[in-house]
Amino acid sequence: MKCLSFFIFSAVFIFSSFSSAKETDNLTGRYKTLQDSTEVLDKEMNRRLQELVAEANSDGIACDKSPETFRKIRVLFHEQNKASFQIGSMESWAEKNDKIAKRKASPDGSIYEGVLSKGLIFNNLDLASTIKVNGELIGTDKLGHFIDQGFERYRYFRERGNRMDVALDGSKGMESSIYGAASTGIVSSADMMANYHGILFYHALVDTNNPYLTCSGGTWSQVRNFTWADYVDAGWDEGINCVSVEDAKARAIYDKNVSKLEAKAREQGKDQTYRCPVDPEACGKLRSRYSFYETKKGSPVLSDVCIQVGKSRPARPGNSGGSGTKASGAIK
Repeated sequence: MKCLSFFIFSAVFIFSSFSSAKETDNLTGRYKTLQDSTEVLDKEMNRRLQELVAEANSDGIACDKSPETFRKIRVLFHEQNKASFQIGSMESWAEKNDKIAKRKASPDGSIYEGVLSKGLIFNNLDLASTIKVNGELIGTDKLGHFIDQGFERYRYFRERGNRMDVALDGSKGMESSIYGAASTGIVSSADMMANYHGILFYHALVDTNNPYLTCSGGTWSQVRNFTWADYVDAGWDEGINCVSVEDAKARAIYDKNVSKLEAKAREQGKDQTYRCPVDPEACGKLRSRYSFYETKKGSPVLSDVCIQVGKSRPARPGNSGGSGTKASGAIK
C-alpha cells in the first residue's frame, strides 16, 4: 500500500511539474489576423495590483521602505496570483477569457506534431494558446513564466547579492531541465526572456524610484499603472526567439513540419516564411538590447540562432527597440 501511495504521489508530482512546461506554436497560422489584447491584459493586471493594495492595507503591512516590508509585498502578490496545479493564474485567466483573442492549438497539426518527447503524453495535451500583446505573438504560458518563474528568479537574485547573471544562469538551468529539455524536449529562450522580465517587474513593484506601489500615512496605494507593453517585446515570440529541439530525431520531425507550412504557403501563392527567426531584423534589435548578458556560452534570454542572425543584422544606432520596452535594462 505504501508503494502504491508513493507511486501515485510521484506520478502527480511529475505530471504537475510537466504541466508547467506547456509549449506554444507561434508559427502555425502566424500570418492570420489576431487582435491585440494588451488593453484587456493591462486592465486585469492592474485589478490584481489593486487587490494587492487592499490586502496589504488589510494585513497592516508596515508603511516603511525596509527590505522586509518590500519582501512581504512581493510575496503577497505572488501568493495572490501563483500557479494552480503548475498552470499560471494569469495564463489560466487568459485561456478562459473570451475577451482575449487567441489561437488555440494541440500538438496534432502543429509544428510539434510527433515532436514533444517523441510523441508520448505531450502529443495529447493542448498547447498554450497564441495571443498578441504589444504587437507581438506570444504564448499564454509566458504570462505564467513572468509571474511565477519571475518571482522564483527574483528571490534567487536577492539571495545571491543582487547578481542578475547568477539569477539568469539559474533560469537557463531550469529551462534545460524539468521546465523544458527534461519534460517536453524543448528549450525555449522566450520562456527565459519572460522569466527575466518577471524579475524586473518584482523589483519595480516597490523597490525602485518609480515603483507601482508606495505607502504614505500608513496606507498603501498604487501610484502608476502597469502595462505589458513595458515588458513584452519580440524576445517573447518563439517565431523570432527560436526554440531548441534537443533530440536529433525530434528536430528532424520539427523541421519537416515547418517545411510543410512553407510548402502550403507556396501552393497558395504566398511569399511567407516560417523558418525561425521569421524576422531577422528583430534579432538584430534584440541582440543590441540584451547583449549585456551575452557570453561565449550564449545568452540566458536569446537563442543561439537569434544571436547568430542578429550579428549579421545589427540594429541601427538609436534603433534597438522593436516594439520597445521601458523595462529592458539591467536593474540598477
